[in-house]
Amino acid sequence: MNFEILSDEREQAELRYVCVRTETRRYDLILMTSESLNEKNEVVLIDYQGSRYTKIHKNKIEDSEYLAHAFNVNEYESEEIYAFLKEVLE
Repeated sequence: MNFEILSDEREQAELRYVCVRTETRRYDLILMTSESLNEKNEVVLIDYQGSRYTKIHKNKIEDSEYLAHAFNVNEYESEEIYAFLKEVLE
């Protein structure tokens, strides 16, 4: 097998495990931050029950269409996710 490693970096990451229930469902989320993500004002969100993840800029979490697509939920559910994230990411 022939491959070329383009980048290989390591850094410490902080993981926050949060379980939250909204009106429509339960979310088990992991919020991952690191030094390089913080520099870009980003966070990695992982829904480990739904096996979905996304990296998102903290200032763009209000984009309900993006959250709906990333987590495969409807727009109402994405608004619930946004309301929760707004609280924990400030």
